[in-house]
Amino acid sequence: MDDLPEVLTREARRLNLNPLTLERADPEDVLAFASRVLEELAARGLLPGAQQIGCHARPRPAGN
Repeated sequence: MDDLPEVLTREARRLNLNPLTLERADPEDVLAFASRVLEELAARGLLPGAQQIGCHARPRPAGN
């Protein structure tokens, strides 16, 4: 199961970001969130970037 929505939700909450307050958000927090989104997408092989060892970028093949 892909945990991307939960990961991004936790990060947004940690940074106190939500659609209702985005216009007043600290630009550094918005940048930090955008960086996390890009890192997570790259780690899953969806965007070019450094993939971390142990990351499940692609589903494992079925069967042995």
